[in-house]
Amino acid sequence: MSISQAPVRVGHARPAARPLLLVAAGAGVALGVGDLLLQLTLPYPWADLANSSAVWAVVALLLARFLGADEARSATAGVVALVVAVEAYYVAAIALDMAGVASLVAPTTIAWIVMGVIAGAGFGVAGAWTRRGDSWHAAAGYALGAAVLLAEAWQRFGQGGTALLTAGLAAALLATVVRRPVLLRRTLPLVLALTPVCFVSFRLAGFGV
Repeated sequence: MSISQAPVRVGHARPAARPLLLVAAGAGVALGVGDLLLQLTLPYPWADLANSSAVWAVVALLLARFLGADEARSATAGVVALVVAVEAYYVAAIALDMAGVASLVAPTTIAWIVMGVIAGAGFGVAGAWTRRGDSWHAAAGYALGAAVLLAEAWQRFGQGGTALLTAGLAAALLATVVRRPVLLRRTLPLVLALTPVCFVSFRLAGFGV
């Protein structure tokens, strides 16, 4: 009796869906609860940085890079992380008597969830792209992360400390590719192109208006 064997596929193993979503949800809880607690305990401008929309977006990017999944799963992980983070933030606020249960489904919360879906998907894909060597996809991934931070620093220009910290995070992200000259040469022009796009997106979403 012979036993047939399925062909062995050679390549990168993809993370299983359930563990990936559990990690994303855990990251979301940590982000949401951590955001609120850091706001309550840190002085200005660090408290502002803890509650930065750009930082939340970059967390989705870094999470996707860490997970090492394909674009679709990375987008899903980013969405799960940011949506869970929104609700975790308000659950923590309820636990501290800073908000009522109605805040979980308030219009503002729903708006944040919608933005979390959009940003989570986009920055999740960007995070997956950063694993593509020195390609243009990788450059676009890094550039989007730096651009959203620079755009927030731009819109917070009047808040000197917060703007400097946010721009510093963008510089730190770009510093990770300094020793890869091909990737750096591709990333910098994309940062210049994407920063105004991110700035306009912030304005359209009602930030800084």
